[in-house]
Amino acid sequence: MRKEIWKIAVGKHPQGTIMPRRLLVLRAVLYPLKTFYWKMNQSNGYQVNIDIWIIDGVKYSGVMLRAMAEAQGETYKMTRNGEIITLERV
Repeated sequence: MRKEIWKIAVGKHPQGTIMPRRLLVLRAVLYPLKTFYWKMNQSNGYQVNIDIWIIDGVKYSGVMLRAMAEAQGETYKMTRNGEIITLERV
């Protein structure tokens, strides 16, 4: 249920941009423990204010990772161009 609420809430928010306070508050309400961990370590892992994950210094969009997590056998191609990773469904 929380996943669906969050997916709807961020559905029209541009990827990789700073989230408005209302989305940050909603995220804190839906995922209080994850928000706490994020506040404790803002140089790695999930960056809630811009909805990205930093993994080994590379930034991945939260929307992209959620699409991969929900995949049901689809094949994806990832392409890196500088700091930008794009995901294309094949």
